[in-house]
Parts: sequence; C-alpha cells; structure tokens
Amino acid sequence: MSQDNISIIKKRADKIQKVIALIFILGVILFFAALIGFVVLFFASSEKFNAVRGNLDWSINYELAKSSSFFITIPHKILPISTSRFSAKYAGLTSLFSLLINLSFTLYGIKQVGNILKSMANDITPFIMDNVKRLNKLAYIIIIYSVAVDILSNLFVSIFVTKIFFLDLSNIHLSGVLVGGLILVIADIFKYGVFLQKEFDTTL
Repeated sequence: MSQDNISIIKKRADKIQKVIALIFILGVILFFAALIGFVVLFFASSEKFNAVRGNLDWSINYELAKSSSFFITIPHKILPISTSRFSAKYAGLTSLFSLLINLSFTLYGIKQVGNILKSMANDITPFIMDNVKRLNKLAYIIIIYSVAVDILSNLFVSIFVTKIFFLDLSNIHLSGVLVGGLILVIADIFKYGVFLQKEFDTTL
C-alpha cells in the first residue's frame, strides 16, 4: 500500500473520529439530561402522571404545566397489563432508568470506536494491542447489550411496576450477538496483525 493511500485512510479515520466524538458529546449531554429528568420525576407528585394506551405502546405523560407535558412510551410487550394495575409514575421512572442503562452501554461502545479511529489516524500502525483490547470491549458490550438490556427492562417493570414476573426471550437481539461475534473475529485478526508487525519490526 502506497503512502498516499495510507494518508487518505488516516485522513478519513480522523474525519470519522471527529464525528464520533461529537456524537459522544451529544450522547453525554442526553445522558445527564435524562438523569436530571429522572431525579425531578422521582420527587414529583404521582397525580401529575397518567398512562394512555395506544395501539402499540403506552404513553406515560407527566404534566409540566397546564398547556405542556412530557411523555415516555413503553411497548405493550414490556407493559402488557391494564392501567388500573400499575402506577404511571413508577412506569415512567422505570422506563427512564432503562433509557439511562441503554445510553450507558451505547456511550461506552461509541467511546471504543472513537479510540480505535483516533489510533488509526494518529499511530504509525493500527495493529497495536490497545486496539485489540478496544475491539474486544466493543464486541462484549454489543453482545451484552443485545442479550441483557431489554430483559433488564422487563425485569425492572416486573419488580417496580406490575409485580408480575415474566421473561420474554424474544427481546434477545440475535443480530447484535452475531455482530459482536464478528467483531471478536476482527479482534483476533488485529491480534495476528500485531504479531506480524512485531516480526516485521524485529527484521528491520
């Protein structure tokens, strides 16, 4: 590969890394906004909450003022009971807490991608052990997210809202597990690349 091609790859990686960094910053802002919202709603009066059943999900509304409100949607498969059997406030809080967990996983994954792109843009070679570790972390976070996050949401709803335990295995995202497995393979390829890079450096 020529130096010109390497330079093009590095410039492209740098541009994408800057976009990823901006997305990460926006994600952090959204996370703290959701966290503040959670704290505010936790201490809010239950009378300001109400649940409206739609065709596909519940809309949990919180009255901010007489003419404005804030709402969160919860799919029927997560909250499959009638409004008389749960508290709209705790349903909203549980949904917001699940959103915080989702954002935590997503931000961690975005951070790993950003670090890999930064390495590609600035290091002499991307075949370093730090990138192997980052790829492994990214793969595991995608697998855990795909398997556990929606199940955790169901569990939180069962404990704090419905008091009825149920486990829906259809919430496991097999496509995410496959993507995570593919990234683990790529991590092994990078690890082999690190070995070849060391062999190449020692022969010079």
